[in-house]
Amino acid sequence: FGADALRLYLINSPVVRAEPLKFKKDGVKDVIKDVLLQWVNAYRFFVQNAKRYKKEKGSLFTSDDASALKPSNVMDKWITSLTQSLVSFVHQEMAGYRLYTVVPKLVDFIQQLTNWYVRMNRKRLKGGEGDKDWYESLATLFRVLYTLVRTMAPFTPFLVEMMYQNLRQLVPKEQREESVHYLEIPQPDESAVDKDIER
Repeated sequence: FGADALRLYLINSPVVRAEPLKFKKDGVKDVIKDVLLQWVNAYRFFVQNAKRYKKEKGSLFTSDDASALKPSNVMDKWITSLTQSLVSFVHQEMAGYRLYTVVPKLVDFIQQLTNWYVRMNRKRLKGGEGDKDWYESLATLFRVLYTLVRTMAPFTPFLVEMMYQNLRQLVPKEQREESVHYLEIPQPDESAVDKDIER
């Protein structure tokens, strides 16, 4: 099933709390189905549309441009806020060594990302709502994915490394690292959190 799926399954199990566990293959399969495959699909969808944008427009944004972008679309604001709330939650739970609380929150976030953000913004992400919306939606999705790979690096080291090797092409050369594991886990940007929009 792969090391990342097994890691997430075990992190989400009673083993982390020093309690007994009856190992089930189905649990690992569920991690693949509910977390990893959906996450990879959102990543692939971004890559596919970013390549198309670059082909049609001649250039794409950098991570600095994406970070500086203040989204005007409410869905962009929502997913940005949700991402920063996840980062804040991961920091808080890792500080208390409550690793088993991170996976359910990650599952929920990835379902929100794929089932709501990507699905509801598919037309925007493909350029069907005009160039400005295309750019903003792709930059927002990039920022979410780039933040997520750095935040989840301790939990799914191999999957995030594969994603990072592609996403780092959009990072200015002086800020690029050879591996996602050379980067710090990002600090939450509290200014991007909007609890009203999340609610």
